[in-house]
Amino acid sequence: MKKLVYFIIAIITGAFLSMESALFGKLGERVGELEADFYNFFVGAVISLIFLIFFGKGKLFAIKQFPKWNLLGGVLGVVYMLIIVIGVPLVGVGIAMITVVIGQMLASILIDHFGWFGSEQKKVGTKRISALGLMMAALIFTLF
Repeated sequence: MKKLVYFIIAIITGAFLSMESALFGKLGERVGELEADFYNFFVGAVISLIFLIFFGKGKLFAIKQFPKWNLLGGVLGVVYMLIIVIGVPLVGVGIAMITVVIGQMLASILIDHFGWFGSEQKKVGTKRISALGLMMAALIFTLF
C-alpha cells in the first residue's frame, strides 16, 4: 500500500515539474533565462527555509561531516532548470519532459547498476533497458 501511495504522489510531482517547466519557460522568454532560473531557486530557497524552521531536524550544519561533492546536487538542479527554461520555448513542454525523463532513466540505470554516489548496487535487467528503448522510440515518434 505504501508503494502505491508513493507512486501516486510521484506521478503528481512529475506533473508539477511539467507545470513548472511551462511557467518558467514563459517567464524566461519575458525576463531572461538566467533571471527565471534565479527566481525559481530564490522562491524555492525561501519556501525551503520556512519548512526548515518549522519541520527541520536541527542538523543544518551536519553537512560538515560529509564530502563537499555532495553539494553538487544543487549545481545540477540549477543546470537542469536553466536547460528547461531555454528548451521549453524551443521545443515545447512535452518534448522537453520526454527528453528529461530519458536522461533520468539512463542515469538511473547506470547509477543502480554500478552503485554510484553511494547507492546500493542493483543489477539492471532487460525490463529497464526495454523501457528506456520504448521512451526513446516515443521521443522519435513525437518528433517525426
